[in-house]
Amino acid sequence: MKRKILRSFVGLVVLAAFTLPSCEFLEDCATCESVTDDGSGNYTYGTPLIFCGETLEEKRNEVVEVGSTTTYWSCN
Repeated sequence: MKRKILRSFVGLVVLAAFTLPSCEFLEDCATCESVTDDGSGNYTYGTPLIFCGETLEEKRNEVVEVGSTTTYWSCN
């Protein structure tokens, strides 16, 4: 009887380890897409990607200017 209870407990722990989210999901995360402004008011949008933590902060602060073209990240 004790072995059956122990096996059930171990099974629940293993199941919880695989199904519960990791601590990474507790970080600040957002969906960001690159936006390019050609200087004439024409915008081009990239594929939305998910960023979390420090990487998200880097994307929010990243701006690249080449001539009159500006590329930055728009995050929601």
